[in-house]
Amino acid sequence: MRHIWTMIAAVVVAPLAWLLLAYGQDRSLQAFANEESAGAFATGDFVRPAVSLAAAGLLLGLLATLRFSPLGAVLTGLVYTGSYVALLVSPDGVVGAFPKSVSLAGHSVDPTTPLRTGGALMLGGLLLVGVASVGRWRRWPAPAAEDADLSTEPVTHPEDRPLGVDGLGLGANPARPEPTPVPPGGLARAFDRTGRP
Repeated sequence: MRHIWTMIAAVVVAPLAWLLLAYGQDRSLQAFANEESAGAFATGDFVRPAVSLAAAGLLLGLLATLRFSPLGAVLTGLVYTGSYVALLVSPDGVVGAFPKSVSLAGHSVDPTTPLRTGGALMLGGLLLVGVASVGRWRRWPAPAAEDADLSTEPVTHPEDRPLGVDGLGLGANPARPEPTPVPPGGLARAFDRTGRP
């Protein structure tokens, strides 16, 4: 059941993130083109692309970090990567499979922009590598037994201490007594016949 919910999330998130990515990249490129004609950047031209690209990143990030099933991230990563890799086989067929323009919140969006910029391949690769991360699928630690006494301090051994003032023996350590001071007569009196202080 958990795989089904992740697939449903991927079916909703992947196309929406694709359109947000297409809109943000297209408007960002237009802002740079406007600078060439006007001679200066208009900071207002970058607000909508920034919001759109951030929203696409958040949606894909949420999909990629779901811990209960990797299926949605794998599916989205394969579609994004596969759409760009398909350009190596039939570029005209891939570009022709997309509509010329899509309306997103009243704005016209060219859905082929992530293919033209290479963003689809980059994000698809990131999703697939994120799924392959070994540490991501480790189980959470099991909760402690309810009858365990949480007020007791854990038992530590001197060998388990981290390096630092105590680990190097430079500070006070309750497991090891403080060294005895050297008596006024010198070192010879500090040692007995066995060579121990």
